[in-house]
Amino acid sequence: MAVKMASRLEDFFKHRTDDNLRSIVKYDHVSHDIVYLRDDVAAQYTEDEITNVIDDSRMDSLTAPIYKNTFSEDHGELTCLVQCFKNVIEMNFVLEDGVGAAVALDAEAFAESQGLVSEARELVIEERNN
Repeated sequence: MAVKMASRLEDFFKHRTDDNLRSIVKYDHVSHDIVYLRDDVAAQYTEDEITNVIDDSRMDSLTAPIYKNTFSEDHGELTCLVQCFKNVIEMNFVLEDGVGAAVALDAEAFAESQGLVSEARELVIEERNN
């Protein structure tokens, strides 16, 4: 399920964000796969640093059940955690505890695209329902 979702997200973000896609990583409980990593971004990280970032995304996905109990039932399941930095937007699309895809975009992608997160979120919801 995460493989198909990551492929769909890669196609979606490549078409919608010009050259602003930085990375896409799919992860599960024990492994990860770097689906896309822009060359200039790869040059900024060691392999250990990349592994640490992926581990952080995996750990963040494990917090999804906490949010279920925090908000009213009409919120539904948590599908995406977003962290906005000055220059980069990090999105963690959660399929289930410890399973999902982390997507990083240059911040300017958000200025140029309306509905980017909501449309990508719909892809994840479709994958959950399959």
